[in-house]
Parts: sequence; structure tokens; C-alpha cells
Amino acid sequence: MGNTHEKLRIKLWIECETGDSIFGEGQMRILETIQEQGSINAAAKTLKMGYRSMWGRLRKMEKRLGKPLLERHKGGAEGGHSDLTPEALEMIDKFKRLRLEIAEASETIFRQIYH
Repeated sequence: MGNTHEKLRIKLWIECETGDSIFGEGQMRILETIQEQGSINAAAKTLKMGYRSMWGRLRKMEKRLGKPLLERHKGGAEGGHSDLTPEALEMIDKFKRLRLEIAEASETIFRQIYH
């Protein structure tokens, strides 16, 4: 080791006491895609996931976090849509900040040890 082509990779997620994942890259990608696409259905298609699978993951996230992550608006002429709650937006922001801080600290430690 010690050549310039090496790169440290870290997978980050947050778990609850039972070891179940509360929030990580996958959950963040789902929420961001719902925000971008405006609905669970459109986000599921974009991420090549089944609607029921995505819905199930969202329900698990909300249950484990103990708060709603989506404001769902049904039907109408243009169909339904979903918006992220302020809590969901805060989760995304905090996770991105945490990921950045850990990546920067880890990169420094990696260089100290391996280079």
C-alpha cells in the first residue's frame, strides 16, 4: 500500500438499538428522489424499485424514526403528489453533514497511516 491510486471507502448508516437501519445512503436516495420527482410512484420508477417495496421502506423509516417523512396529497386532476416534511429535510441535511465530516476525518487518518 502507499501508492497514490488507493482510496478509502466508507459505508455509513444509522441504526436503532435493535440493529435495524434507521437512515443511510439508500433511505436518503429514496427521499431525495421523491422530492425531485414529486411522488412515490415516480420515484420508484426512477430508482427502478417497485412501488410497494418503496412504500414499505418509507413506512419502516417513519416507524423507526417515530415521525412522518412525507406529506402525501391524494388525487385530483393532476394526480397525487408527496412532499418531504421538514423533519425529512433535516434528516437529509444532518446525514450529509455527518457523511462529509466523517469522510474528511477518515481521509486524514487514512493518509497518516497508509502514506
